[in-house]
Amino acid sequence: MTIPINPQEPFTPFLPTTYNFPEEEDRAKTFLQDQLAQHSDVINDKKIGVYIAGIPILNGNKHWYGNTQITRNGYQSFVFIKSLPNTGTLTINANSSPSYPISDIQPEFLMWNVWGTASKPPTALNAGNGDFFSFMAQGDSRISFTMSDTVLTITTTTNLSAYYCFIVAEFIRSGTNGF
Repeated sequence: MTIPINPQEPFTPFLPTTYNFPEEEDRAKTFLQDQLAQHSDVINDKKIGVYIAGIPILNGNKHWYGNTQITRNGYQSFVFIKSLPNTGTLTINANSSPSYPISDIQPEFLMWNVWGTASKPPTALNAGNGDFFSFMAQGDSRISFTMSDTVLTITTTTNLSAYYCFIVAEFIRSGTNGF
C-alpha cells in the first residue's frame, strides 16, 4: 500500500484499519516487515517529530469547524526564545530572530491553545538555583504574551533575561485530501 505524500505534511499520522495478509510464507514475511516499519514510522513521527522548529506541523488532531461543517486539520508550532526580556517587551514577527512561528495564516485559521514554559537552568549540579515554570496566555504574573496573525509580543514584569522559553501554538487550518 502506498501512502500519498502531501508536501505540507511530512508524514501521514494514520494507519490502515484492515489488512489483507498474503497466504504465501515469503510474501507474508515481507508484508509483516513492511507493516511493522510503517507502524514504527508513524508512531515515532508522532512521538519525536511533533515539534519542528520553524514550521507548523500536522499533529494528527481533527476538529469540526462550525460554519463549513467539515473536519479541519490540527497543527502545532513552537518558538524557542534564548532570553526573555528584562522587565520589558519582546516582539517577534517574520522579520525577527527567532521568527514568528506560524506562516500562511488563512481565513479558516483558528487558534485553540497557546502556552509556554520558561526555564532557568541551575548554575551547577544540585545548586538549587534553577527555576522552571509553565504559563498560559495570561497565567503567570511574571510574564504575559499576546499573538496576532503576524506578531507575538512577550511582556515581563521582572527580570527574566536568564530564562529560556518555549511557546507552543496549537491551531486549526483548512483540511487536506478532501477534509
